[in-house]
Amino acid sequence: MPYKTISVVVTDAATDGAALGAAAALALREDAHLDVICMGIDPARYEAMSIGTTAIMIETDSALARVQAEANAAWVGKTLPKELTRVAVQTVVISNLGLDSVVARMTRYSDLIVAGLPYGPGRSPLVVTVVEAELFGTGAPVMIVPDTARDYSKAFTRVMVAWNEGEESLAAIRKALPILQAASHVDIVMVNPPSHSTERSDPGGAVTLMLARHGVKGEVSILSQTLPRVSEVLLRFAREHACDAIVMGAYGHSRFRESILGGATRELLEQAPLPLVMAH
Repeated sequence: MPYKTISVVVTDAATDGAALGAAAALALREDAHLDVICMGIDPARYEAMSIGTTAIMIETDSALARVQAEANAAWVGKTLPKELTRVAVQTVVISNLGLDSVVARMTRYSDLIVAGLPYGPGRSPLVVTVVEAELFGTGAPVMIVPDTARDYSKAFTRVMVAWNEGEESLAAIRKALPILQAASHVDIVMVNPPSHSTERSDPGGAVTLMLARHGVKGEVSILSQTLPRVSEVLLRFAREHACDAIVMGAYGHSRFRESILGGATRELLEQAPLPLVMAH
């Protein structure tokens, strides 16, 4: 299924420029409709205050959030290419407490959601909340794009699939089929495949066959974990083989466990120098 509805959530022009540019280029390339959701976040503080203070502060915070949302929309209007005509720009003022549910509701009908890296310089916990709401609340694939300039007007040439036989990985592959079908070469990469797997005699064979029936020519690579982290092994392969993007499942472990102990999803979201197409 082609991507006909592409969405991007804008909370800050300083950090969302790469995501907006990528979303616009993808919408033009796919002849798709682009939904841009410009957020103004009301911090909604509820700590104890003297009588009469609460209403004034909430009203002030709401007004500031409205100004933020309108400023984001004005920036989007100036930034989007003029040739992009299938576009809707919405402004939303929302309390920080209900942000995840609103983001999920407003993007759940998208075929593809584009977002920037949630971790790194200038990123706030707000960005993490938005990306996790998109991953866990929509069922749609999310393309995480790095800050570095890239040409998204052309299809990715070589795409790496991080395959571990898990449900998240399979979901990502299914939802990334348009990207995989457009690529000239697809690498199906497995790091230390599980010895107890029912597919241990032919690791990656079943998913390669599935992709072949969709016209995707995949090549399986079995890698040993020769570096401390799986994410480092994946990024080294992507770099050495000039991959344009990585398709992978998101959060095979719980978010809490990954935030404390680390995991491939968290590590790649912190440092990936190329687009990540993720699904959960």
